[in-house]
Amino acid sequence: MTSLTLTSQAVTAREQGAVLHVTLDRPDKLNALNQAMYEDLTRAVAHLADRDDLHALLLDANGRAFSAGNDIKDFLNADPASRREGSLSPAMVLVHALMALDKPVIMAVQGNATGIGTTMLLHADLVIAANDARFHTAFINLGLVPEAGSSLILPALIGKQNAARLLLAGDTLTAEEAERMGLIAYRTRRETLEAEAMDLAQKLAEKPPAAVAMTKQLMRHGQDAIKAQIEKESVMFAERMFSEDTRERFAGFLKKG
Repeated sequence: MTSLTLTSQAVTAREQGAVLHVTLDRPDKLNALNQAMYEDLTRAVAHLADRDDLHALLLDANGRAFSAGNDIKDFLNADPASRREGSLSPAMVLVHALMALDKPVIMAVQGNATGIGTTMLLHADLVIAANDARFHTAFINLGLVPEAGSSLILPALIGKQNAARLLLAGDTLTAEEAERMGLIAYRTRRETLEAEAMDLAQKLAEKPPAAVAMTKQLMRHGQDAIKAQIEKESVMFAERMFSEDTRERFAGFLKKG
């Protein structure tokens, strides 16, 4: 049996029956995701894939927000050589791992889900959100472009106009809007989110594992197109991330924070 070692000090994991329960635990920074956290999350997904006795992943977060998105300090400190054309960021390595996983992924959202805090949800099988959840991609306001395949997935999932609200207008969606559009599967009260999310994860973990795996494989139709889109997005994202005007926006964002 493999062991799971996490090193970021901002992600925790525990086994609850056949569920691997992983929690973003950086509440003082609204669970903004940095490279070490992405690496821990990728380790957790790989660990789950290797364990025959674990059948589902539940990802949630501590504090008042699910995630404030990427840690802007990581963007400012990034080496341009790390984003050579075709190379994947730690965030996209995680997304690829989620896409390849043959076990169900449930994500539970409260408060703000910003940037990849929203686009990561596109790679969950089921998302349950509290009534106070808010979804905002933020890329356009920082001078960035979409990532995680969201420029392809969102128009297909919620419609072109709604996708443009997130990706071009920079609107924020309420939990009620997200449920109506199909961005999330379930909506509940904040005080019952954790229990209901675990109930959902355990229910999926009890399904026949082979049938679940085959069903997920069948539902991957079109995944090659998503991977190709992620590569295109990654090239443009890096181009924008290291542009002068975008870096000025990052600095202004940190100054306001």
